[in-house]
Formats: sequence, C-alpha cells, structure tokens
Amino acid sequence: MKTHELNFDVRVFSLDTVKRALYRFSDKCSFDIQLKDNDITVTLHVKTDEDLTSKIKNEVLDQDLRDTLSKETANIRTLILANAFSNTGLIQ
Repeated sequence: MKTHELNFDVRVFSLDTVKRALYRFSDKCSFDIQLKDNDITVTLHVKTDEDLTSKIKNEVLDQDLRDTLSKETANIRTLILANAFSNTGLIQ
C-alpha cells in the first residue's frame, strides 16, 4: 500500500470540502486527516498503483466551487421552491 501526503490551507478550503472530496475516493484509498495550524494534512493510504493526488486536488477544488455556488444561489432556489409549492395548493 502506497502512502502520500497532501496539505490544504484552511484559509482556502474548509475541512468539510476536503472531506467531501476524499469521500469520492474512499473505494481506492483510506485517509488520515490532521489539523495543524492553518493546514489540513491528509495522509492517503492508496490501495491501488494509481496516483490519486492530482485527482484528489482537483476534486477538492470542484467541491469548493460547488459549495460557493450553492451559497450564492440559495436565495434563488428558495424563491423557486416557494413559488412551486405555492401553486400546488399544498400550502394555504
């Protein structure tokens, strides 16, 4: 089993974002996560010969952007859902 270490700055990526990204690779490796000062240190224990470090870094960025977009569009989604339910007769 190969071991790799990745570091993420908590001022850039949240712990939740890193965990979401890591979960996507839980079939290929296991993880040890530590918080040190301003860093999230992830030790990867890779089950295959595949080098996953670049893929995981890209997934962390993807999850971070998804979170940002979700926050930016929350009000619009709420309005759309409120409008949709108000036209059903479920809410009086």
